[in-house]
Amino acid sequence: MGLTELISRIRQSGAQAALVISIWRGNPGELTILTPDGKEILKLRLESALLRREIDSSNKGRVGSIEGVGVKIGSSESVRDLAGSFAELLSLNIEELTDPSERRTEKNRTLLWFEDAPSEKILWTHYNTKDLSELGPRIRVSSVRRSSEDGSE
Repeated sequence: MGLTELISRIRQSGAQAALVISIWRGNPGELTILTPDGKEILKLRLESALLRREIDSSNKGRVGSIEGVGVKIGSSESVRDLAGSFAELLSLNIEELTDPSERRTEKNRTLLWFEDAPSEKILWTHYNTKDLSELGPRIRVSSVRRSSEDGSE
């Protein structure tokens, strides 16, 4: 699918944005978030990404929508900024927590969790809010590039 067709589909769906995954050497290399008018608002370069089956192959159940965005208390500004970008896109608030267990609920939903990783990387994980199992993918972000409102970076 070309960029023009993708932008058309974003507009038709009424979505606020689309997540485009670029493959490098058979693995996810970059994640780009595009607006319905085709602007890149966020580009993440990935160091690694582990899929659900690589984290916990026994977890086969479906999980509902994203219910929260959490960051570990004391996280760096870059971690809080990335979490803030996702929270804004999803119309959610960021919660600073000591760990994901503080966000446990009775609903089978997803918590996006961001924290610092070694070498100034960001670890982005997904947790089930009901049983706190790690859902995957587990993503290690090596760089973040944001575009401003006027299209500059």
